[in-house]
Amino acid sequence: MGRIEEKFCELRKKKKKAFIIFVPFGFPTIGLFEKIIKILDNTGIDFIEVGLPFSDPLADGVIIQQANQQALKEGATTQRLFSSLNKLREHLETPIIVLTYYNPVYVFGVRKFLEACYRSGVSGVMIVDLPVEEASSYIKEAKRYALDTIFFITPTTKLERMKKIISLSHGFIYYISVTGITGPKRIPLSELFSQLKKIKQVRRNINICVGFGIYKKSQVQEIIKESDGVIIGSAVVRYIKNNYFKKNFERNFSSYIKKLCSKL
Repeated sequence: MGRIEEKFCELRKKKKKAFIIFVPFGFPTIGLFEKIIKILDNTGIDFIEVGLPFSDPLADGVIIQQANQQALKEGATTQRLFSSLNKLREHLETPIIVLTYYNPVYVFGVRKFLEACYRSGVSGVMIVDLPVEEASSYIKEAKRYALDTIFFITPTTKLERMKKIISLSHGFIYYISVTGITGPKRIPLSELFSQLKKIKQVRRNINICVGFGIYKKSQVQEIIKESDGVIIGSAVVRYIKNNYFKKNFERNFSSYIKKLCSKL
């Protein structure tokens, strides 16, 4: 059992749901990113999803695209990501999941990337544009380094493909709540819940976490009724962008996160 599944088992025993925060590596600077990770680790959230900035992030909305651009200007390379995570790992209790596109992994070298993830304490990896049909060699390599491979299901995923994704996913399924790119949105809850039930019918014990479009506490409270966790990214990135330069940012950011995830 991997660290991600262990965390979900622990949460189930406490009758709690997972709260996952996404932040891009190197945003707004590499130094501030490292401080933000430490703050998140102290807020009681369950997982930290770290995005590796990429110059052509097709699934990301304007908020995260702009953050990626700033991070790349700050020198947020793959090698520096692992340097930062290695520096942080001894101080962190919260499992880290890396989200990336396949190009940076390929350029770095797949085995080298996975080994670096393992050595820097990463628990799992999500590759946005890696089709499940072409992922068998990658999954085999990831298992060598005890890394969970997390796949995505969308509202338009057909049942047969959904079954294949569910059979190959480890840790949890990332369910994309709405079609399109990331960013605050209205989420059609009845359709969402219907899809989540369909996934559970395929594999009852699979963990499902919902992301995309979630930006306020009321959405979180509704979504966790039928899911195993929620992922918030754009809203958090926007908060950082608008506040990182202000006095008492660290204290206020911590309070913001705690309010979002309280009573989960």
